[in-house]
Amino acid sequence: GWGRDPGNTRFQPEPGLGPADLPRLTLRWAFAFPRTASAYGQPALVDGRIYAGSDAGFVYALDAATGCVHWSFQARAGVRTAMSVGPLPGHAGHRRAVYFGDASANVYALDADTGALLWSDHPEPHPLARITGSPTLHEGRLYVPVSSYEEAQGADPQYACCTFRGSVSAVDAATGAVIWKTYMITGDQ
Repeated sequence: GWGRDPGNTRFQPEPGLGPADLPRLTLRWAFAFPRTASAYGQPALVDGRIYAGSDAGFVYALDAATGCVHWSFQARAGVRTAMSVGPLPGHAGHRRAVYFGDASANVYALDADTGALLWSDHPEPHPLARITGSPTLHEGRLYVPVSSYEEAQGADPQYACCTFRGSVSAVDAATGAVIWKTYMITGDQ
């Protein structure tokens, strides 16, 4: 996962850099995200590749040493989540997948080596749903938090407010099938 451990501590117990190393750092390479204003989610570094998404909906696999693009993938909407990279259940060997969500509440699994789409699902049908929290992989399940941008509709007097209640879905990491889903607020929408 992207936060170093299931607790998302982001703490490095044995960092490779110390304060004395900082003056010696130099730029090795740079990557400009095409057709985009920004990149939001934290990239993931796994096996010499950097996986990152952009608000234009592109996900890239970059060579960590050179910055060269191995592959790119166009999602259906902007990508604001971090990339979760892990083993693909049910496949022998060293096959990995890149998991992420987009601003239209779609969740994806891509082959980490090729960028080929393995599966995609839409676990929340609300029209204003989106995935901005990073999907987390654990023991063959992908936990997908779903939020919305319903608050932006509050200025519209014709909008029937407060129909979204937030959810988390557990998804089979191998197939994309929703195993269970729970809402953050009880009751009907």
